[in-house]
Amino acid sequence: MAVTHCHICEKNPNEARRVRDTGHDQGQECPICQRPTCRHHLVRVRWRWRTPDREMDSALICRECHRSYAHRNWDPINREWIS
Repeated sequence: MAVTHCHICEKNPNEARRVRDTGHDQGQECPICQRPTCRHHLVRVRWRWRTPDREMDSALICRECHRSYAHRNWDPINREWIS
């Protein structure tokens, strides 16, 4: 899923010049904050489902949500966070 802009690039003009528009075609909306993010500013987080099989899963979230640990509040009843 492509995005037309990145909320992190918009906040930091130096960062936007460095990455240009190269990551928009592989960007996506952050599932935590629901803002569009280019692939350069996405971070993978991993968790185990709190089910009997304890299967692992992962998702890409924006760097800001990762740094603020906002993903830890994303469905904590069903997810046991690894990273």
